[in-house]
Amino acid sequence: MRKIASLAVIPLCAGFLWAQDTKTETTTTKTTYNGSLMDAGCLTKQTEHKETTTDENSTTTKTETTNEVVDCPVTTTTTTFALRTPEGKYVRFDDPSNTRIVEVVKGNKVWSRTINEHKPLRVRVVGTPNGDVVVMESIR
Repeated sequence: MRKIASLAVIPLCAGFLWAQDTKTETTTTKTTYNGSLMDAGCLTKQTEHKETTTDENSTTTKTETTNEVVDCPVTTTTTTFALRTPEGKYVRFDDPSNTRIVEVVKGNKVWSRTINEHKPLRVRVVGTPNGDVVVMESIR
């Protein structure tokens, strides 16, 4: 009976040893972004242009929709943010980062004053790109 119990323990120990050899490493690339904080909720404005032409046999309507990027300064009610870089690119933030930015803005009297005066809020953000958004680590 003792010999059978010892044989059962060997595969169990081998399983633990094998499991210890597997190691998962996640590498993340932190990036520093400089620019002006913007309201991501109004960055893209859609305009629609309709053109109708009529001839003897038919009427043709052509609708063209264009997306125009507009400046959207941060307000006291902004809940989703983006960063406009000096090169004119826009970097959006994930939802948890947006929540943290709201908390930071509310807690910073200088930033609140800048927002109330409708001036650009220039910041430096350290974060990790994740798909089409950035996961913010810090903002200054």
